Amino acid sequence: MKTIHRALCLFLTAILCICASVSGTLALTAGAADAENTDSVQSSAADSSATDSASADNTSSGSTGGTADSGSASAAAAYPASLIASWPAGPVLQGTAGLLMDARTGTVLFSQNGDERLYPASITKLMTALLTLENASLSDVVTFSANAVYSIEADSSNIAASEGEQLTVEQCMYALLLESANEVANGLAEHIAGSTEAFAEMMNERAAQLGCTNTHFVNAHGLHDDNHYTTCHDMALIMQALIDNETFIQICSAAKYTIPPTNKQPEPRYLRQAHKMLTNSEYAYEGTVAGKTGYTPEAGNTLVTYAVRGDTELIAVSMHTNWTHYDDTIAMFDYGFGSFTACDMSETGRNPQNDETLSSLQSVFDTSSATFAVKENSWVILPNNISSDDLEETLTLSTDISSDTVARITYSYQGAVLGSGELLLVDDGEAHFDFEEHETTAAAYEGPSEDGPWFINGWILAAIILCILAILFLAVFINRCLRKRRSVIKARSGRRRRRKARRRRKNQT
Repeated sequence: MKTIHRALCLFLTAILCICASVSGTLALTAGAADAENTDSVQSSAADSSATDSASADNTSSGSTGGTADSGSASAAAAYPASLIASWPAGPVLQGTAGLLMDARTGTVLFSQNGDERLYPASITKLMTALLTLENASLSDVVTFSANAVYSIEADSSNIAASEGEQLTVEQCMYALLLESANEVANGLAEHIAGSTEAFAEMMNERAAQLGCTNTHFVNAHGLHDDNHYTTCHDMALIMQALIDNETFIQICSAAKYTIPPTNKQPEPRYLRQAHKMLTNSEYAYEGTVAGKTGYTPEAGNTLVTYAVRGDTELIAVSMHTNWTHYDDTIAMFDYGFGSFTACDMSETGRNPQNDETLSSLQSVFDTSSATFAVKENSWVILPNNISSDDLEETLTLSTDISSDTVARITYSYQGAVLGSGELLLVDDGEAHFDFEEHETTAAAYEGPSEDGPWFINGWILAAIILCILAILFLAVFINRCLRKRRSVIKARSGRRRRRKARRRRKNQT
């Protein structure tokens, strides 16, 4: 039995050693993969922080009143103006803060305290409008509660809606964006989220999704609250999310609108555009498409405006001004339209050059019957003193095998990202490329990898074979031991029988 016990111990020890070896191999492989993924994420995060962090302003304003006392804002970031020495000098604004952003690429062209937390007043309603368009139908009926009607300040902007009055969402949107009606903002909030508090949570969640980092909303209308704040940059991101919505543009750009009589109001309501750059006023500005005004004593005048001239689309945000919000906005637009040009890289005839990723693509894919081409609407925003030929390109491979896009292109100049686009593999006969057809070719080109599934499965197979051999060896060994033991037992039994026989014969004599 001792021999069998010893054999079992040796067998278990061997099995444990094999398992430890396999586990170690798998752990090292997984660790290498995790490390590679981590390096990739850290590299991506580093690239992003170089272009998306908060502002190194062109100029600074002497006035800091109206700042939201809600903790320090995020660290100032590297906008292109701080990275490119030849970047056009921007205007000096009269208000505390202002920011100009290219609407397509999100590139910040100018910033004066653009990441300082300030009170927004009624430009808050842009976020209310965004959530309404995303979560309600224009034909929905909003019934105004007592809280919606009576919780606002009596002398604040309103359309004199009554408790129990019913308006469609479309009518509410016109009242929200043209008349800046605060009770209508409450009504929409309750219609969508059930309560104004729940709607404020939705506002903050949506702001975070858009990349807003210094925004906190507590109501849908923008009336003052110490914990209700945002920044010029964050408001530009919110406006950027709205401008592709045709319904928003139609409503926000309207010169006037009439709400017909309702169940509580026998007379029609006549609404008029409040944004003076959209009206026939001294501030009328060519190319202005949409915008929203705001004012409270604490916030001062605030203004968000979207304007288009030619291929250039700009968003300007002005905050905490003393009735200079239109002047500051026009100064930023004049600077933007005069100093920058939007360029669709697909129209330049230029494809990525001297890129390692592109070289790899060319070696993997058959380009004899297909060519690489930049997709239409791959926009960059260029200062007038910089050519598209001066841009650097970085390619990131696409993971969507159902798309014709093989890579995403990032265009930059002296470390500042100025736009992006997509690289297509275009067949001579059809703008389509079947990635699945080339999966085997790509795998053959790359060759086996030590962290690939075949390498790992080979170790597992070897371990299984060793275990089977060990079991067979142990079975043979135990069988031989058992046979030997039976022989010993049989021999001992024979000796006992002979001794007993001798004793019986001796007793008989």
